[in-house]
Amino acid sequence: MEKRPHTRVIAQLLPPPPGVAAWTGWEERVRLMVKPRRYEHVLRVAELAAQIARANGLDDMRAYAAGVLHDIARDLPDHELLRLAPPECDIDAAHPLALHGRAARTLLERWGYQDQVVLDAVEDHTTGPRGGNPVSSCVYIADVSEPGRGVNADIRELALTDLTAALERAIVSKVTYLQGRGIQVHPRTLKAYHALPCNAHLPCPT
Repeated sequence: MEKRPHTRVIAQLLPPPPGVAAWTGWEERVRLMVKPRRYEHVLRVAELAAQIARANGLDDMRAYAAGVLHDIARDLPDHELLRLAPPECDIDAAHPLALHGRAARTLLERWGYQDQVVLDAVEDHTTGPRGGNPVSSCVYIADVSEPGRGVNADIRELALTDLTAALERAIVSKVTYLQGRGIQVHPRTLKAYHALPCNAHLPCPT
């Protein structure tokens, strides 16, 4: 049975050295922080996010970096998630897993990671992009459609030709799925939903 990383592992991980070796240090840190199966997912997300970015003329290196780092806090215990990312709403308090994007950002900032574009993408991958960051869109789409999930192949393919349309489809699909099952939608996700252009095929919830 796979185990979650012990909290002492976090304390023992020191910031990687600057320069060429730094990125290898971050990848190794992620590998130590997550379950083996999760790490396979992380690598698939990173590759797909970079592919989507390249296809849309965006920064594929930042998309890859955010893909590698996005789930660094995903396997932490609930109390660690709550400590790193205090709840903003009832959903966060009741379901701490929703906090793992914000918790990941906190960890990365404490460890000296400074690229705000990547940090925004890491934070937003759980609830939807904010502020028109296209790298966030690439990572969000890659996370919900990477081949290992076995779903959303249409979104993955669309993202290679029309990032905006793919993001709309991904967010609308998530909101529709949750509301159809009577599950409360996170306020950040609803905000991302409301930010989409609303028309006949994109009804806005009230």
